[in-house]
Amino acid sequence: MTAPVTWTPDAQAALKRLAGRLFATTSEAAAVLSCDPRTLRAAIESGEIPGVKAGSTWRVPTAWLRKAAGLDPEA
Repeated sequence: MTAPVTWTPDAQAALKRLAGRLFATTSEAAAVLSCDPRTLRAAIESGEIPGVKAGSTWRVPTAWLRKAAGLDPEA
């Protein structure tokens, strides 16, 4: 089971929170992409968005997420 979200998910806060991390949770990725986490999970499962299954949850590579948001993937 994952821990409950204890922060207000907006794009800037999510990106700042992802600094130095390789993967984002679906809640963080959905905040950056301005979509519902369920929509994001469906896109991961269909192969539209890259994702890695970690136990029962999905993670999105932060490099891909930053690139999708129009930012430098290496930053």
